[in-house]
Amino acid sequence: MKKVHKTKRATIEVDDVFQDTLKSILKTVAPNAQAIMDQELKRIEKQAVRDWPRRAPVSRVDKTGRTVFYRDNSKESFKKFRRGMTVTPGGQFSVFLKNTASYSYYIKYGVDSKNGQGQDIVQPKGRSVASETLVKPHRKTANKVVKALSDDLIKRV
Repeated sequence: MKKVHKTKRATIEVDDVFQDTLKSILKTVAPNAQAIMDQELKRIEKQAVRDWPRRAPVSRVDKTGRTVFYRDNSKESFKKFRRGMTVTPGGQFSVFLKNTASYSYYIKYGVDSKNGQGQDIVQPKGRSVASETLVKPHRKTANKVVKALSDDLIKRV
């Protein structure tokens, strides 16, 4: 599979083989880099899955107390996280954690938002879930990851 990067006047196609080669070079030069970045992304993902709101199922009960209608409206966007690493056109490595649901950035916290355990989520109404669970934690840990990577590289030099 080829990845195409376009600008106004130039187009570059990068094969997956080339990306794999660059990733293997990174593993050779800084073997702990992948582990450090993956460890932080796993931690952020675990917290994001736990705090991702779940849509409540619709159920109707008749006069006798029996459930006569039950439908789970969840599209299970909390299961659609993906971690990865890519090489940008400038030759830099970029690690990412994203939710692949096309509507994930439009999910907002509501008045009665509940997480996977059925607990109330304490977030202000109307805030973007993706921003609170993915973007902000990435920003908070970026310096920590860069420092750990630089310490690892200094030890090797």
